[in-house]
Amino acid sequence: MKKEFRKKIRLPSKGLLLKHLVLQFLLSSCFIFNGTSKEAAHVPMQQQIQGTVSDSNNTPLPGVSVLIVGTTQGVVTDFDGKFSIEAEDGDVLEFSYMGMNTKRITVSGTAPVQVVMEENFESLDEVIVTGYGTQKKGEVTAAISSIDAGAIEKIATSSGIDAIKGQVAGVDIQSQGGRPGENVTVRIRGRRSIGASNDPLYVIDGIPQISGSSSISDINPQDIESMQVLKDAAATAIYGSRGANGVILISTKRGKAGKTTVSYSSHFGVTSATRLVDMMNGQEYADMKRESRRSSWDGSIPDDSKVFLDPVELKSIAEGRSTDWLDKVVGSGWQTNHQIGISGGSEKTTFNAAIGYFKEEGTIPTMDYERYTGRINLDHKISDMFKVGMSFTVSHAIQNWGSSSTIGEALAINPLGVPYDNEGNLLFLPTNDGQRTNPLNELVDGAYIDERKFSRIFVPIYLDIYINQNLKWTTTFGPDIRYRRRGLFRGSLTNANRGGPGDASIEHNDNFGYTLENLLTYNQSIAEDHNLKVTLLQSIQKSRQENSKSGVSNIPYEEQQFYNLGSASVKGDITSGLIEWSLASFMGRVNYDIGGKYLFQASLRADGSSRLAQGNKWNYFPGLSAGWRISEEPFMENVKMVNDLKIRASYGEVGNTSVDPYQTAGRLEGTTYAFGKAPALGFGLNELPNPNLGWEVSKTIDIGLDYSLFNGKIQGSVDWYRTQTSDILLNRSLPYTSGYEKILQNIGATSSKGLEFNIDANIIDNEDGFKWNLAFNIAGYKEKITELALKDENGNSIDDVGNQWFIGKPINVFYDYKKTGIYQADEAELAVAMEDKVPGEIKLEDINGDGIITPEDRVILGSDVPDFYGGITNSFAYKGIDLSFFFYFRQGQMIQSRFHNDNNALFGRYNNLDVDYWTINNPTNAYPRPNENQERPRNSSTITYFDGSYIKLRDISLGYNFPKSVTERLGMSNLRLYLSGQNLFFITKYDTFDPEEAEKASNAERNIIPSNKMYLLGLKVTF
Repeated sequence: MKKEFRKKIRLPSKGLLLKHLVLQFLLSSCFIFNGTSKEAAHVPMQQQIQGTVSDSNNTPLPGVSVLIVGTTQGVVTDFDGKFSIEAEDGDVLEFSYMGMNTKRITVSGTAPVQVVMEENFESLDEVIVTGYGTQKKGEVTAAISSIDAGAIEKIATSSGIDAIKGQVAGVDIQSQGGRPGENVTVRIRGRRSIGASNDPLYVIDGIPQISGSSSISDINPQDIESMQVLKDAAATAIYGSRGANGVILISTKRGKAGKTTVSYSSHFGVTSATRLVDMMNGQEYADMKRESRRSSWDGSIPDDSKVFLDPVELKSIAEGRSTDWLDKVVGSGWQTNHQIGISGGSEKTTFNAAIGYFKEEGTIPTMDYERYTGRINLDHKISDMFKVGMSFTVSHAIQNWGSSSTIGEALAINPLGVPYDNEGNLLFLPTNDGQRTNPLNELVDGAYIDERKFSRIFVPIYLDIYINQNLKWTTTFGPDIRYRRRGLFRGSLTNANRGGPGDASIEHNDNFGYTLENLLTYNQSIAEDHNLKVTLLQSIQKSRQENSKSGVSNIPYEEQQFYNLGSASVKGDITSGLIEWSLASFMGRVNYDIGGKYLFQASLRADGSSRLAQGNKWNYFPGLSAGWRISEEPFMENVKMVNDLKIRASYGEVGNTSVDPYQTAGRLEGTTYAFGKAPALGFGLNELPNPNLGWEVSKTIDIGLDYSLFNGKIQGSVDWYRTQTSDILLNRSLPYTSGYEKILQNIGATSSKGLEFNIDANIIDNEDGFKWNLAFNIAGYKEKITELALKDENGNSIDDVGNQWFIGKPINVFYDYKKTGIYQADEAELAVAMEDKVPGEIKLEDINGDGIITPEDRVILGSDVPDFYGGITNSFAYKGIDLSFFFYFRQGQMIQSRFHNDNNALFGRYNNLDVDYWTINNPTNAYPRPNENQERPRNSSTITYFDGSYIKLRDISLGYNFPKSVTERLGMSNLRLYLSGQNLFFITKYDTFDPEEAEKASNAERNIIPSNKMYLLGLKVTF
């Protein structure tokens, strides 16, 4: 090494060396004569400082920020943790990295620097997105939950929101069905509105989304870096009129300076129905049909020739033949995903690009979902003053919705019917009952097509201007273009047309919106340990949505599907529309802390909306929060087990965008007028205009506790909150003399309160051995209606029984008679006296004890609000092997099952759930006697209420990370293989496909698609 050094550095000759010495003496003399010290005259010597940064395990750390203190000069370590920077002796280098303690060293010489960074167990320096900026975790004073990419990517699904189900306290996510690509329902801390949307606002890369919950379906979950859920009003007040239902911030992956990395991930899984319901087979159906034809509850059953009038039924009974229709339409499906990404950059430019492909074939043929995604995130530092960047997203998805009649007919059709004739051809009517058609006809290729295409281009771009060290200006422009096309074709031999001519329609929905925002951020330490941050925002958002639909019937040839509507002989279903709205906003926020111990935040947002009438367009939404880091107090110094303990409290007011465009002006509809004896078409008001309509406003108080114990081995939070929502939109009834039945007004109110708890514990953490981590969250809330449109003579709100809204009760309750059993044979007189019924019919409880059943005996049986819900994850690791399993649960909610109402009619005409029904020889109290004279039993709604509680195994995964000795030989940096099972089983008392799906409007739909379980194999590679 010394030889090489001498070769590179040529020493001067003796003559030249003498000249240098004389010159240095003369210069020094001049400085002394002028009274200038040698140090002041020193000419700074820039030198190249190189080094490596690693963690305590000697693992190189890429992306570490290396900054010369007091300057803006800095670099970032590369993929191998190496850096090189020009500095001079005496300069102080500061090394900072998320999750690590910041470290400083003083430059002395040119020897290579080896920096070892220590983990910050308290995670207080973790930076999280809070909306219009970031904060260190330890500085946050509002209720915000954060989810990282690892937790999102672990679940194989098309939706990033579906992936976090059960992982965030207070966030209730429920499936809407088993169709591939179907969206989920999200509720943050329950509901606040009675009639308006309770969906949260989504913000992707800083841009509030204009397309609601559907906007997340265009984002590949593997492109997501993190999600932050803003839960209390102090956090969401910065989003004003759209923050009442919570806000979900989504940040996509960006590049880091250093070595370019290429990654590939893939999985393939096989799916099947999680569970199928028990329908009657041929023999059971025949017995039910015989019983339904009994002459009376204790009479005789006619001969089979009078019960079964269809020769097909008699033949099936004679041969012991039965058709399992569910088994014929529900089979197996599959899911696959592929993602290729490239990431890296230099000190000035970083990039992250990825393309993805997702495909899921449903368990019912003709139902599938396919999506292509592309993303480029680019950031470029023009100079110390200017920085620009963009997030370019493009996606295209095709969803084949399939026919809802497939599952509906498979459940209802007679099991004594047959699907094929003697030559193997499909029978359109398996029996002579013209109401029920063969569900296999819906699956014939090209017979029923419901194709939905979605295309999107979303390109947020930004410009950062660092005016000085403390002041930054950011301009962001986010255009969002969405195209939706739905083509529907229903052939002749489908349940919709029943042998009549085919029909078709095509719909287009084009949406263009943009967001333009200017953000000014000021950071300043105004005194010792006093820090101030001010954020100012000006924002404009606009949306223009055009829609059109054309529908025809009597299509001449079915092969044209919906591509040649003009050839149809019957036209007329033609509609179109335009919806435009805009929102102008201003926001200010101040953050102030004293030594990182006493924390304060205040914000105010003003929203002006085109949806509201003149003179009522602007609303103001304040937020205030404070925190106290108790662990930083002197009296906590000796409490070694506590690393961080923070109490926080907040208050805020936020709105719900509950008024539709043009609603305040009164919208028109077509109507018919009489001019003399001749009718004439015209237009009239569809609703009375109300210029005073405004937002529903929610006011929330939140008190929380954040904790970190035993060097960060145990950490989590507890939150209690109370929300009061006023100005809820409800219809007030009007006298008929007004010409209108109702007018929409801000007259309702609700209240809710709840408790949330989460804990993350590293129970065992051996550095080179066994590790065990436990994550658990649980939440519960109570809601009630406090004001309605109906008033008594004193002006007090009273119950609206017609809409099943009750003061002091949850928004959605089940108000009905209470079933106590079935009238038995020895209760014939009682059945007549009480309800004019006979034995074998449903017996109701006489609530008021007056001896007869009247509407006054109806009671509130329950509500769809769970007592508690949450999730628990156990993760184990040893060497390169890891195992995890994740359960989530929802307990205490009631379900009213339309599924049971439609499939448990006991009519004797259609198939039925296999239930324990009453007969003279089977005096059960479970279900009433079948009766052909009743399309469904009297008071049948009382047998549709169930305890909807469940616990479900969401995911179990076993993975192996190959050691570096293997990956380096293969030219890889990381290689992982894993096996996973999802939704493998659940525990519930509710007998249906899946109790989670039943949460769709608290009703299990008759035609709902069974949910899927999946076994998959996955691969992740990094080069």
